Amino acid sequence: MSYSCPSCGSEEIITRNVGRKVGSITGGVAGTASGVAGAASGAEVGFIAGAAGGPIGMFLGGITGALLGGLIGGATGSVAGAKIGEVVDEKVLDNYACCNCDHTFRIDS
Repeated sequence: MSYSCPSCGSEEIITRNVGRKVGSITGGVAGTASGVAGAASGAEVGFIAGAAGGPIGMFLGGITGALLGGLIGGATGSVAGAKIGEVVDEKVLDNYACCNCDHTFRIDS
């Protein structure tokens, strides 16, 4: 769908996506923090799973479990934050910008 600037009428419009970017970063940080906090249980599971490999297997299993907890939490938080940010972009922020006159605006559906 083609939009035009309400100020100058230009059709050279870009999306800014500020909410999505901020939401993605914030969600990623929060998700990683949550994942690291839950890493103790991931490390415990990895420790138990690695017990068959002896002390080295237990150590590597614990580290792997903790890392996976942080990575999965970060990825999940980032995706959730980006989705929330998209809604903020469309409903709250002036998400569109005119390349000719730098006017920012929102398109109400």
